[in-house]
Amino acid sequence: MDYDVGAYCDDDWSLAQKLMVNGCDPLPRRRCLTRASMTYQKPYPINESLWKLPDDRNVRWGNYQCRSFACLSSKNPKRGYTKCTGCFEMEKEIGKWITNSTLLADFKIDDVLRVKPGEIRIGLDVGVGTGTFAARMRENNVTIVTTALNLGAPFNEMIALRGLIPLYISLNQRLPFFDNTMDMIHTAGLMDGWIDLLLMDFVLYDWDRVLRPGGFLWIDRFFCKKKDLDDYMYMFLQFRYKKHKWAISPKSKDEVYLSALLEKPPRAI
Repeated sequence: MDYDVGAYCDDDWSLAQKLMVNGCDPLPRRRCLTRASMTYQKPYPINESLWKLPDDRNVRWGNYQCRSFACLSSKNPKRGYTKCTGCFEMEKEIGKWITNSTLLADFKIDDVLRVKPGEIRIGLDVGVGTGTFAARMRENNVTIVTTALNLGAPFNEMIALRGLIPLYISLNQRLPFFDNTMDMIHTAGLMDGWIDLLLMDFVLYDWDRVLRPGGFLWIDRFFCKKKDLDDYMYMFLQFRYKKHKWAISPKSKDEVYLSALLEKPPRAI
């Protein structure tokens, strides 16, 4: 792609994202200047930003169907995205992972952290969302990096403006972390029963690579068809992790949720 060195870059991140989603490398590093919103305002302080919608002026909305965070409400049928409906509504997000649920597959953060008090310090959240899991963990002095793609909405911008760390990466890409470094990997809402088993195998092996010995893999409400459950359970159990929590709950007549808290073995060889 042609550009002038030192000039402003084309606003073509959506093209790079298409490459990423299809398993290709994004656009190469270029010597041009990234464009920012012309009306950018300083972010809210951290004691406000975690549970408050950011300022609309801090996002370049040109590649989205909406032009404001309020427009991204689940009540708007033309919001431009389908995954994680309602995750831009802080009044809905604020109750996640802390309130009791009748669903066995819903684990509370406090219950998970109580399994190994003080040992979970850093981790990765792989899913579709606006960083609420990371926000909740931050309140427990745990630093979580949140993977995100901007699929129809400014997920990366939202996470960053909340004062959290977004990681712009797809399931097709190798995680940019060294071996045996993460205390926890949490996944919810992304890698569900649609995923090809071969791709899932590559993803799980990469997660296993970056999890430290004794680290947690938290499978959070993974859903699939009942008839496929055995195949997916094998995928999770093939690594012989220790089961701390394991729950299966009905989602519909033909689908189920699976949640699990698994601990990576030492493998001291």
